[in-house]
Amino acid sequence: MISPKQPRNLIAGLRGAWRCKGLVRASLLLVAAAVIAAVASAFGIAHDYGYLHASILTGSPGGQYHALATRLADRAKREHGTLVVIPTAGSIENVSRLANGRGGCAEKFALIQDGTPVPADARLELLGQLPEPESLVLLGRPNNAFHTFADLRGISIGIGPEGSGTAYLMRQLFEDPDLQELDVRLSHHGLREQAELVAQSKLDLAAFVIQEDAEFLRTIIRQHGLDIVSPQDLQGLIARYSWLSLGRIPAGRYDVVRPLPAVDKQIAHLGTLVIAGPCAQRADRIALLMLLAAELPGFVRGNPPSSTSSATVLPLAREAHQFFLTGEPEIADRYFPWLVNLMSPAYWVYLVMAVTILFNVLKAFSRFRLWRIDAAREKLETALKQLVDPVLTHAQMRAVPAERLMAVAERRAHCGGHHGAIGGTARPLPASD
Repeated sequence: MISPKQPRNLIAGLRGAWRCKGLVRASLLLVAAAVIAAVASAFGIAHDYGYLHASILTGSPGGQYHALATRLADRAKREHGTLVVIPTAGSIENVSRLANGRGGCAEKFALIQDGTPVPADARLELLGQLPEPESLVLLGRPNNAFHTFADLRGISIGIGPEGSGTAYLMRQLFEDPDLQELDVRLSHHGLREQAELVAQSKLDLAAFVIQEDAEFLRTIIRQHGLDIVSPQDLQGLIARYSWLSLGRIPAGRYDVVRPLPAVDKQIAHLGTLVIAGPCAQRADRIALLMLLAAELPGFVRGNPPSSTSSATVLPLAREAHQFFLTGEPEIADRYFPWLVNLMSPAYWVYLVMAVTILFNVLKAFSRFRLWRIDAAREKLETALKQLVDPVLTHAQMRAVPAERLMAVAERRAHCGGHHGAIGGTARPLPASD
């Protein structure tokens, strides 16, 4: 008696075995996909800035760089990220620290003013330019006699801390051949200190590179009663430097009643750049770009910069280029920061394509194997038919149980002639049990 769990014939057995293997493979693929999804959900998907652990180099406390970085750090903290604000002397120090990899790769970003020299081998990249330019402001005592550059002969000017962008810019300007003849004395001081020295007549002027609406600038002007010095021939000097432009501060900008300033003042404008060091990974850069876009509404619209100073030639980071095209991060950057740190989203696309091609090749190979099995089945059926009984039809062959078919074929092969038939005569098979 044949057990009902056994295949009825050889072909059914082959098909059943293949179907079973297919189900096993499909189950394994589903299990693997579920495991990957669970791991990604637990460790990869980002719902906030929790993956951000970086620091940004700024400038002196109270300056605009430091104030902006503090706002970015507060925004990141509200969404569980960490952006440490590090005060420095200014742009020159920031470039040096990022290029040298100080801080054990914790220092990843910096704010610098356009025109700051960057070594060609520094491996720094540009993330963008702040939407609002900074201003080069010269402050002096009220009712001063500094109306042209010629009036500055032999005076003393405070140019900020050593290593600051302000100090570098002022030295660069006064190294111009015609300004060198003025014999101006430049000295380094803290921002508040040099404002106090001007008010005490110990310095003639104090230079600041700062945004014109900065609260610090408003405070020192009102507190010490200082005035903005604007040489009438300033435009001629600015025209020599492509990264400088002419700006204007309207009368009463800092005090309408007194007013401060009493009349409109011309000033020099220059850009502020956001740069990334070699330690900053893709996810970190995207996070900072998102913070900047959220904090400064005009950031994406004003980028990438059309040009920068010849001294500050930096390649635009790939992450920034993509971000400015769409105004938002890619899906992989937003939800899988750990994966994009391993490989750019573009390469993940190529990987998916490669896996798809490989899957199709395996599928074609499986079909080829099925075709070969079908061909072998047909040959087996034909051979068994000739061996057992040439009179049986194909349908009759399939109806005969596999075990009975093989037993009869084996018995006739041992008892029959050269072709396996008894006496060369074909006889019908006994009826099935």
